[in-house]
Amino acid sequence: MPVRVTVVNDYLVVVAGVNAILSEYADRIEVVEKRAVSKGSSIVDVALYDTFAAPVGKHARLAALRQDPSIGAVAVYSFAADQAAVDDSLALGANGFLSKSLTAPELVRGIEEIAAGRIVTMVGPGQSATGANDWPAKEAGLSAREAEMVGLIVQGMSNREIGDRCYLSGNTVKTYIRAAYRKMGVSTRAQAVAWGIEHGLKPDRQP
Repeated sequence: MPVRVTVVNDYLVVVAGVNAILSEYADRIEVVEKRAVSKGSSIVDVALYDTFAAPVGKHARLAALRQDPSIGAVAVYSFAADQAAVDDSLALGANGFLSKSLTAPELVRGIEEIAAGRIVTMVGPGQSATGANDWPAKEAGLSAREAEMVGLIVQGMSNREIGDRCYLSGNTVKTYIRAAYRKMGVSTRAQAVAWGIEHGLKPDRQP
């Protein structure tokens, strides 16, 4: 029987991108829409929590997923490669931590192992190698990581808050933001927020 999986993220384009990856493995993975799970009409083996512009580690969002009776296990799917991000996620009850550097076959294998009851950690360098993945502002030229930083700015976060949430140093956050600003043609945070909203970096759902 295929493993039943729902992808959790507040950006619909991100969910659609991950669903596209998993749909190539329909004999092993059955994708279930999150709203069907939320309404109690469906039960899933694994919730794949995509942390694009969302909290990583010890956060109420992850705890809520872990306590949902319609979800068998929770796998964090993240750019974060810091061991603290992994440790904090597992400490809060995540059943696995899967890097966005994984290839599609590796991602599917990780999900299957988590569904089988194993605690799985598969961490890589933090740059998506799945190919079919998608994110807001991709067509505007922003990398996934740059888009994530701008998405968090749109949500009103400071550089320090972004670093804490993403397990990144302040200098790394600044580097991503500077690169994004150059591509966006903006120089202020207010301009970045306006640009981000115009290019789909405001969450489609409220966290």
